[in-house]
Amino acid sequence: MKYFNKNFGEVGASATFYLQEANKEIDLNRKSPVMIIVPGGAYMWTSWREEEPIALEFLSKGFSCVVAKYATEGLEFYHDKTNDFSKEPVSSFPNPLMDLARIISYTRSKAKEWNLDSDSINVLGFSAGGNLTAQIGTYWKKDWLQKLVNLDPEAYKPNSIALAYGASQTYISDTKSELNKLVNYASLGHDQSIERQKLINITDADTIDCPPTFIWHTMQDPLVPVENALKLASNLRKHNVDFELHIFEKGKHGLALGDLRTDSKKDRSQSNIQARKWVDLYLTWLNEHKLIHLF
Repeated sequence: MKYFNKNFGEVGASATFYLQEANKEIDLNRKSPVMIIVPGGAYMWTSWREEEPIALEFLSKGFSCVVAKYATEGLEFYHDKTNDFSKEPVSSFPNPLMDLARIISYTRSKAKEWNLDSDSINVLGFSAGGNLTAQIGTYWKKDWLQKLVNLDPEAYKPNSIALAYGASQTYISDTKSELNKLVNYASLGHDQSIERQKLINITDADTIDCPPTFIWHTMQDPLVPVENALKLASNLRKHNVDFELHIFEKGKHGLALGDLRTDSKKDRSQSNIQARKWVDLYLTWLNEHKLIHLF
């Protein structure tokens, strides 16, 4: 395995690469599918629980993995109330979308050198990372995004996207709590106009160009209501986009792998015997779409 980090853009984005290496015992010409992992963290930080553990899980399934760490101010910034909140955060739209487009494009450009399947670039996002994943799936073909990143849209087009308890709606109209205000600040900055709110809320966007989409969520999620997933699925159906949707009855927000590898709670509330099956369901779905050939 090749393992390394690379910086992207000018505001602090980076990516960690976990690359399969061909072996003569198997097939020196075998190309590995790619999983680009987009962690959550309310656009305030990126959660390690949705970074390396996810990469190692899919690396074990034969993928080359890339953890896309879009730029954020970092959780420490939000804990320190003396920091300058008058400045524009690096995480405000469209900066994370530009970061992700550049990371996807760079990965695809290395397909021949790294023995990657350039027709199987799959993007998997968690929570806020799910929102960002939905953005790249929805906007990859838009002229305004191409002008921002100055790249060929086909280079950063995902072959599929997946949302794990994804926040397809991120702007919070109820700003009574300090947390809600911080989420709005992190995702939109100071310009929280209706036009910008619509751009980051994918449930009502024109998703006609979206690639095949896999969605999973839980009924008990207190932070990202299950309606997010249901509305997005309805939108995809409206635009005749292929999708698969799984709603699990039990489970809180942020389950990640749904077992002890990513459970940070003393009461083990981030482990769930039902929801942890999402990985197998996702792999089967990718196989059905001929994006992997592992079975």
